[in-house]
Amino acid sequence: MKTYVANPSGYCQGVQRAVALAMTFRHEHPNLEIYVLGSLVHNEKVLMELEKIGIHSLLGNESDEEKIKKLPDGVGLIFPAHGHDQKLESLCKDKHIVILDATCPIVSASRDRIMRALIDKHEVIYVGTPHHPETNAMLSLSNNVHLYDDIKDDLLGKVKDRAPFVSNQTTLTFSELVEIFNRIKSVFPNATMQNEVCSATRLRQQAVRQLPSDVDCVFIVGGHKSSNTLRLYEVAKRHFSTLKIYRILDENDIDPKALKGCLSAAIISGASTPLQETMKVKVKLDGIY
Repeated sequence: MKTYVANPSGYCQGVQRAVALAMTFRHEHPNLEIYVLGSLVHNEKVLMELEKIGIHSLLGNESDEEKIKKLPDGVGLIFPAHGHDQKLESLCKDKHIVILDATCPIVSASRDRIMRALIDKHEVIYVGTPHHPETNAMLSLSNNVHLYDDIKDDLLGKVKDRAPFVSNQTTLTFSELVEIFNRIKSVFPNATMQNEVCSATRLRQQAVRQLPSDVDCVFIVGGHKSSNTLRLYEVAKRHFSTLKIYRILDENDIDPKALKGCLSAAIISGASTPLQETMKVKVKLDGIY
C-alpha cells in the first residue's frame, strides 16, 4: 500500500519539553519515588515508557487534591503539560513534596493572559472541553472564569461584564472555535477574543485538509484521551466524508482485512504521539498489498 505521512509528525514542542523534563527529573533524583498528577501527556504508550523508569501516573476519578493528600511525604511530583490548579503547590509544600512543573509554555502564557484580564476586573468566558485538565486548570483561577459549555444558552444571564475576555483550550478545532467566538461577539460586541489554539494543533489540522487527492483511507494516530487527536479525527471525518477514517493508538489497531480496496493511506499523528509510533504504523501499512 502507498503511504503518506503528514507533516508535522512526532511530539509538539510542549510535549517534547515535558517528557525531557521528566527524564531529567528522574536522572537527578534516582532514589526518589516520582509520580505525575494525572497523565504527563495524553498518550498511553508514553505513560508505559515512563512507568518503566519509575515515573508513576496518578490516574482515576479522585480529585487532584485527594491524590496529593494520599502521597507519602517527601516524594517527587510532576505537574503535567496541561496545567494545574496553582493552589495544589501549597499542598505539596506542606508535605515536603519535590515539585516539577512541566506545564507547556503556551498553556502558561494563556493562563497569564486570563490572570491579567481578571486583575483588570473582567469576567472570562473559557471555551474548552469539560473536565479536560487544561480546562480545569483555567477554571480554578477564579469563579469569574466561566466555562462556555455551562453558559452558552444563557450568556447574558451568567456573565455581567459587557466586555468579557474570551479565551480557549489550546487543542480545539480552529473552525469550530471561530463559530463560537462569532456567537459570543454577537452577544458581547465589546468582548476581547484571544485565540489560543497552538500552532502545533493548527498546523496538524491544516495538514489534514491538504492531504493528497488520491488517498483512499486516513489513519489518525494518538492516545485515546488526547483532545488534539480527537479534533484531528473530527476534521478528517468532515473533510473526507467518503473516505475510511480510522483513529488508532498504534499499529496493532490496524486490521488489514478491513482495508480491502484501499491502495493509498494517509497517516496523521497527534501532538503527543512519538514519531517512532507513527513510523511503525507506516511500516505495517507499507506491508499491506
